[in-house]
Amino acid sequence: MRAWTGKKAVAALAMTLGVSLPGAAFAADAGWLRSGDLYEVRTWAGQAEWGSKDGPAANATMFQPHAIAVRPDGGLSVSDSGNHLIRTLSAGTLTTSAGHFAGADESGLPTGSYHDDQADRALFDRPLGIAYDAAGNAYVADAGNNAIRKIGADGKVTTLAGSGLAGSADGKGAAASFYAPSDVAVDAAGNVYVADTLNHTIRKIAADGTVSTLTAPSTRVGQYLPGAADSFGDYADGPLAAAKFNEPSGLVLDAKGNLYVSDRGNQRIRYIDFAAGTVSTAAGTAPAVPGDSPYAEGDYLDGAAAQARFNAPEGLALAADGTLVIADSLNHVVRLLRDGQVTTLAGEADEPGAADGVTYAAQFDRPTDVAILPDGSLAIADESGNKIRLLAKYAGAAGLRKDGMIKTLLNGALLKTDKPAFVSGGATYLPLRAVGQATGFTVTYDAKTKSGQLVRGDAVYTVKSGQKNVAKRAAGQTSDLLLNAAPVLKDGSFYVPVRFFATEGDLDIQWDGAVQTVIIRSKTF
Repeated sequence: MRAWTGKKAVAALAMTLGVSLPGAAFAADAGWLRSGDLYEVRTWAGQAEWGSKDGPAANATMFQPHAIAVRPDGGLSVSDSGNHLIRTLSAGTLTTSAGHFAGADESGLPTGSYHDDQADRALFDRPLGIAYDAAGNAYVADAGNNAIRKIGADGKVTTLAGSGLAGSADGKGAAASFYAPSDVAVDAAGNVYVADTLNHTIRKIAADGTVSTLTAPSTRVGQYLPGAADSFGDYADGPLAAAKFNEPSGLVLDAKGNLYVSDRGNQRIRYIDFAAGTVSTAAGTAPAVPGDSPYAEGDYLDGAAAQARFNAPEGLALAADGTLVIADSLNHVVRLLRDGQVTTLAGEADEPGAADGVTYAAQFDRPTDVAILPDGSLAIADESGNKIRLLAKYAGAAGLRKDGMIKTLLNGALLKTDKPAFVSGGATYLPLRAVGQATGFTVTYDAKTKSGQLVRGDAVYTVKSGQKNVAKRAAGQTSDLLLNAAPVLKDGSFYVPVRFFATEGDLDIQWDGAVQTVIIRSKTF
């Protein structure tokens, strides 16, 4: 079953979160997303074309930025995995903070390598997840090197655990081995948890560097090509030591010190309760995995956590109120898990793209990580888009105040009208000419019939004073539609409810009661 997408997904989100206006962002109980605020997605850094150029964020380039983490100074660390670099995004500038160019392969793509040294001389191979400890040290899941690296606050890069060779051995430091680890999380005691992805296990590196395996290894074997077999992950909840995962790929610790895990191959979000010693499924379901298939089938569905569907969930972030933010990579959306419900925060499911815009119309291309910034904005690693995106509060109404006058903002600019707008019966009215200006329609008014015409392309809409009915003629066909409120004559002007025509013009329209302003925006920009 396929869930709602696009406008229907927004309507479902609004109902779930208690939003009264279609497309309005989030309700009062949505935690760090403040009640009544509007949000939008913009590109923070990077361009569609890959590269490794430092500089102003809008001009800088990346190559498959996979993971992000908030730095102690409030900036953002980026694992630029395709460039084998760690980058820093701060004050509108992208710089390289660890790693350097080691060479290129025959196709011109950067090659990774392995070398501990000062940050500017160290080498990485497909660095993925990043996490910081209380002392400001960064830990990196260096997937291509099968190691966990440490970038000290002094700028020196060392290997915390792993030898560079793939394996699953427990032990201390270089005696331990990993297989393509993809994320790390650090608790208050300095323990580093590792999503050991191709070993299908969760590992722990104690403060003294000793590595232990917390969950059961998978024993499932399948044939992925005729005559070619490999070990696959598995799925089992229950006691921690017996629980099984399938390519765990994202980690985040909660306030209790317990661990959420993106179980990518099982299309689920799992939860490790260390005090109880158990693993449970927090969200997601999928059909049983066929014997020769490595993964459960991905899909997309919002709703109750136990019935929700994901498609390769990866990076996670946790808000102070307990809202879990999920980068649902192959659905190309960002999801929320809160109070037992999964909703879509941003993006259009199954619609990869690069469009910035209002949350439900913005597009991502395989988002793989999320991070909540100190100001409450959400950074998103848009891996295949080679960008870092930012979901932030709409700033167009900044500086406006509640003054008893109804105002209209069109893409951030105040719309000037010859007569003031007014609100009646829950509808916002603007003079016919102003509606045309705001929505892109060409308008005419016939005083004899007290009717107006609004034309856009080949579509002609006829409205009459006192009547909710709208006659629409387009492509030789006539249809009857219904306004949310009837047009009226007031103070010598013909007023029309603006919401209907904004919607018909494929614009986003919201009401900001705090400043008594109608906000009309293009859905993408």
